[in-house]
Amino acid sequence: MTKKRQKKRIIRRRKKSIFSNLFFSVSLFSSIIILSALGFLLFSPRFQIDNLVVSGNNNISTEEIERIANEKIKTSFSIMGMDIITESIFLSFDGKINQIKEAMPEIEKISIKKNFPNGISLEIVEKKPFALWDYNNERFLVDKNGSFIRYEQENEDISNLIQIKQEEESIDLDKKEIINNIIIISEGLSKEEINISSYVIFDDKLRVNTTNFFILFDLRQDISWQVEKLKAVLENDDQVREGINVKYIDLRFDNQAIIQKKE
Repeated sequence: MTKKRQKKRIIRRRKKSIFSNLFFSVSLFSSIIILSALGFLLFSPRFQIDNLVVSGNNNISTEEIERIANEKIKTSFSIMGMDIITESIFLSFDGKINQIKEAMPEIEKISIKKNFPNGISLEIVEKKPFALWDYNNERFLVDKNGSFIRYEQENEDISNLIQIKQEEESIDLDKKEIINNIIIISEGLSKEEINISSYVIFDDKLRVNTTNFFILFDLRQDISWQVEKLKAVLENDDQVREGINVKYIDLRFDNQAIIQKKE
């Protein structure tokens, strides 16, 4: 009986050993196949991007976009202490797109299309300049969201841009909110025939310069309500509307619109 039991144990051990070796072999073979396929997709010259098409850009040079894009689409891997670079079309480009936009703040949006096996197309949407922002001896263009586009260029025509001058430093300054307030003021006065030349930002107030006088708004209060007060004054007094003997209009105090006459 003892010999029979020993034989059964030996047979079971052999079966386990066979199954273990088979599982190891299959796992090893599968791993080699997967790694080989992955390496082929990531590093094969057939799938390395060498055809980049850029469209949609008007003010940004195609060559500059191509230069930045070619830099950013590269991905490096460290294998056994060696840095290996790939530009495989099978990699995700979401993070790369953000890097391109950070390097080129003039770009609002980039849409990417993969053209297999080795090409990509970039559709560019540029930011539209809305205002010229002047602060601390620096003049730069911003869009409607207050987002930086680029610094003003020499002899650039800025006549169609709103002029904004920031007089004081403010950590909490929200450019987008400031521009939204400016849009409310501009649209509110569009029918009043008031020619606005520029906007000046202070810590808690906004000064609107017109051809004949200036207007003071409180940035801490509802701008729309202050515009309504101003419109009521202009509609009821033609001399104020025309700026006759008016130095400024102050809208910062409750329901009042204080008119300061020229001396």
